[in-house]
Amino acid sequence: MTTRRIAIIDVALVAGISVLYLTLELLHVPKRWSFLASGLVLGAYIFYVVVRRPHAWHELGFRRDNLAAGLVPVGLCTLLVGAGLVAVAAGQGRPLWQPTMLVLLALYPVWALAQQFAFQGLLHRGLSVLVRVPALQVLLTAAAFASVHFGNVTLLALTFAAGIMWSVLYRRWPNLWLLAGSHSVLAALVYPLLLHDAPLSRV
Repeated sequence: MTTRRIAIIDVALVAGISVLYLTLELLHVPKRWSFLASGLVLGAYIFYVVVRRPHAWHELGFRRDNLAAGLVPVGLCTLLVGAGLVAVAAGQGRPLWQPTMLVLLALYPVWALAQQFAFQGLLHRGLSVLVRVPALQVLLTAAAFASVHFGNVTLLALTFAAGIMWSVLYRRWPNLWLLAGSHSVLAALVYPLLLHDAPLSRV
């Protein structure tokens, strides 16, 4: 069970990693180093959780017992949002297939899982203990997730909306594997179709 003390540590950790990442971005440090620095801090905390809180994995969302129950709602939300993204791109006359989509689908899941672990498993779970109003927990989680994508207004808006969707889904079906899959699929559509961006090229 997440105690108030653990919740404060988890929220503070995610806030610290986010500030570190944003600082490196503002200093125009290459993304490979900002990813590495953030990943090392998060990895160290994961090691701590493994050693000191091994029972926490299930609570955080690394679980299989709700895979079947969560697959349909998470999959349906992902399908609907993905279809919307494709429709917008088609309406703007953009090509709907780009080879970078496969590359993103192959490589993005690890980064997506790390982000979902940080913002849903740690931050959202911690806020659910520290903040009484559920809607505020969701909005704060989505705002924090969006804030680390501040460089592009479109991406900022999209990640805020996605953060709300994933937070609502996490509250009912807390499964990080499903959310990471949804995150990977939508990222593989958003970056090439709407942003004309290849994020992995900057790593």
